[in-house]
Amino acid sequence: MNKGLVITLIFLVPLLFPVVTMAEGEIYKVVDADGNVTFTDQRPSAGATPLDLPPLSVIQTDTPDPGDPGATADATAAVDENAEPTPQDLRRQFQDFRISRPLPEETFWGTENSVVVTWETAQPIPSTLKVMLYVDGQAQQAPGGGSVSLTLDRGEHQVYAELRDQRNRRVAATETVTFFIKQNSANFSRPAGRPNSGSP
Repeated sequence: MNKGLVITLIFLVPLLFPVVTMAEGEIYKVVDADGNVTFTDQRPSAGATPLDLPPLSVIQTDTPDPGDPGATADATAAVDENAEPTPQDLRRQFQDFRISRPLPEETFWGTENSVVVTWETAQPIPSTLKVMLYVDGQAQQAPGGGSVSLTLDRGEHQVYAELRDQRNRRVAATETVTFFIKQNSANFSRPAGRPNSGSP
């Protein structure tokens, strides 16, 4: 190897150290005569040593680029899908909740006092909601199948239902339906009496 080249490299290597130091971003602490502290990336003196700083922590986030409207819309949609619906959202969703059977003022004959009450809504009722059925003012939790069979005394009855959320807040309520249960009288089933044989 050329001796002159070796000598040139020997002189150039020390000159490269400040460049490496600058790339690493070394920080120096300087305290003046009045006790004021200053931090700088410039070496204050030849014998100054840089501070030993811990490595920076970098946290990767999924925050969308503000300049990308598509990414922002996707992120908003994902949040909306995972968000629990508010009571106002549920009231709008189930505003058509109603008793479908019995019909208003319907009369049941000869059913052995048994009546099937059904309710419905256009949207499927999720498992997070429960149906409370009120029959003649008495509350009972109804099964999730959309109907229940009741055995009631003869006479007039009222029924309505409520949808309640997990906090037992009322989400929706049906109109009250009045219906009647009647049984045929035994007198109506008796055969007609024969004429009296002793009559002229």
